[in-house]
This record gives sequence, C-alpha cells and structure tokens, in this order.
Amino acid sequence: MKRMIRKYGPPIFHCINDFGQGSLAALIPFFIANFGLNYYQSATIIFCNTVVASIAQPALGYVADRWRVPWFIPAGFTVTLMSISAIALATSYEMILALSLLAGVGAALFHPEAALLVNRTQSHEIGNAMGRFAVGGSAGFALGPLIAGGVYVFGGHFLWVFTAIALLGVLLYLYAFTGEADTTNAGESKSSTTPTHTGTNDWSSFGKLFFVIASRSILFSVLSIFIPILYITVINGEARASSLALTMYFAMGAVLTYMGGALSDKLGFLKTVRLGNLIFLPSVLVFIFVPNIWGFFGAMIPMAFGVFSQYGPITVLGQKYLAKNAGFASGITLGLGITLGGLVAPYIGHLADIYDVQTALMTLIPVGLMGLLMSLWLKEPK
Repeated sequence: MKRMIRKYGPPIFHCINDFGQGSLAALIPFFIANFGLNYYQSATIIFCNTVVASIAQPALGYVADRWRVPWFIPAGFTVTLMSISAIALATSYEMILALSLLAGVGAALFHPEAALLVNRTQSHEIGNAMGRFAVGGSAGFALGPLIAGGVYVFGGHFLWVFTAIALLGVLLYLYAFTGEADTTNAGESKSSTTPTHTGTNDWSSFGKLFFVIASRSILFSVLSIFIPILYITVINGEARASSLALTMYFAMGAVLTYMGGALSDKLGFLKTVRLGNLIFLPSVLVFIFVPNIWGFFGAMIPMAFGVFSQYGPITVLGQKYLAKNAGFASGITLGLGITLGGLVAPYIGHLADIYDVQTALMTLIPVGLMGLLMSLWLKEPK
C-alpha cells in the first residue's frame, strides 16, 4: 500500500497544492462583487500570488539541489491552502492581497522538491511520471474552482474546506513517506539522499527554453483569470456557472496534460511542445473572435491541449538541459511555468478596463507565436 502511495504521492500532493492556486482565479468574480474591484485590481490579486513564487522558487530549487528538504512538500501545500481558507476572514482588499501573497510562498516551497522527488524515484519512466505529476497539478486547478464555487452558495466561510483538505494531505504524507527503516527523506532510498550532480548544464538551450516557459505561463495565467470573466461579460453567463466553466477547462487540461506526457515519450519532448503551440494559435483566434457559446466551448478543447500538453515535456526538457541543477530547473519550469504569467496579468487587466476583455485577450496571439518560434530554435537534449 505504501509503495503504491509513494508512486502516486507526488501527483496527489501536486493536486492538493494546486487546489489553492486554481481556486484563486475562480474567486475573482466573488471579489469583484463583494469588494467592488475593477479588472486591474482583480488581476493584481493573482500578481501578488505569483510574484513571490516567481522570485522564491528558483532559489528554493537551488536549496533542493544542495540539501534534501522533504518537509517542503507538506509545508508548501499546507501554507497554500490555509491562506486561501483565511480569505474568509478578509475585511479589505489589502488583506486579500496579503493572503494571496502568502499562498504564493506555499507554492514556492512545494514545487521544486516535489518535482525532484519524481526525478529521483521514477527516472526510468520520466515522461509518464512527470506527466502524472503534471496531471496532479491540472486536476488541482480543475477541482479548485469547483470547490471554491461553493462560496457563491454558502458564503465565504465555505473556504475553510481547503484547510481540511490540507490536513488530510499531511496525514497521507506522514503515513507514506515517514517512519520506515528502509527509507529516508520522503521515501527515497538512503543511497539517493546525497545529491548526485551528474551530467552537464546547457545554459544556452535553457535560456531559449525560458522564453517557451514564459509564453506558456502567460497563456495559462491569463486564460485562468479571464475565462470566467469572459463567460460573464461577453457570453452573459451567470457568476456561479463561471467557476464551472473554469473547472471544465482545467478538467480537460488534466487529461491533456497526461496525454502530453505520453506523447513526449513517443514523439519527443520538443515535438510535443511545438505541436501544442501550433494547435493553440488557431483555437485562441476562435475563442476571441467568435464571441458566443459555440466559440467559447468549441475552442476550449484545442486551446486546453495547446496550453496543458506542454507542461510535462517542458519540465523534463529543463531537467535535461540543466542536468547538474535539476532542482533549480524544476523551480523555473514548474514554478515560473505557472506563476510567471501572473506578473503580466494586471497589465492585461488594465487593457480590459480601458478597452474590453476581447481586445485584452488579443495579446495572447503574439505570446503564443513567441513560444512557437523559440521552440523551433531549440534542439532535443542529448
């Protein structure tokens, strides 16, 4: 039983951590209605969540390369989810910003060490294993809005359910990854607890990959924020249904993330990334320029494939390009791969305030083109 939990533990914990990240975007209409926020202020909530994670995750990845810090995993998802729960007590916009920032600290703690755990324990099937890990995060983003949608029915205090989820995750971690004589440091064999800086670092390729990471991150973050807003303002849907639309998008993403991991083992990691960008560009054009229910949901599947199928392959590429610093690479690919886009979200929100949501979303087209062009410049790692 413990062996099975150890195999699927990383994606489960990734799911638990990203409950909080996914729920924050779904709560944007709730904040707008209850605190009278504009789009710029709403996007700034995501900015606060991501700015600290964007700064901290590479540094924490470097720490994970030097020392094994398995307690980062349960501490990370606990801080993330308890911060989301505490929003139920918020009485001001500034308090929401502070709690959003604290949730970002939790995400920064979690991702590098969790990705290294996958790399160390399941390297014989790294494409599928990283695909499963990425699916866990996508599932969390899908379920987070669904759970957070309860605030529209039961009120803000419903958010305390996230603390209960965090406590269950901690108990599962303690059961599966501690207290065994034959394992140390989160279920690893004793021989694996000393860092093994094998291989070489290809910083030039990783630098090019960073632009692909940034492109995907912006696409991911902006769509996460504006899918429910577009559903309400352009499609004229109800606020409580907007969280279901976001859940549907992330649920597709969970399946397509796993598909991306499986494809990368067969087609190659770079080919999968290129395919994702190629499919994303025409689908986002439909999403923006066909402003009705058919364009909205019709574009969602290929658009989700374009964004989510790249997640696992990009992570593996980063670890291969920086073979001697896989933890640092994971902090960039898994950490900034989710959070970096939140840094530009307020500016896109400002565009939506000045013009409209559809005009603001047109910025996704050159961003997707940048990701495609940079992926074509890269070569498969040796």
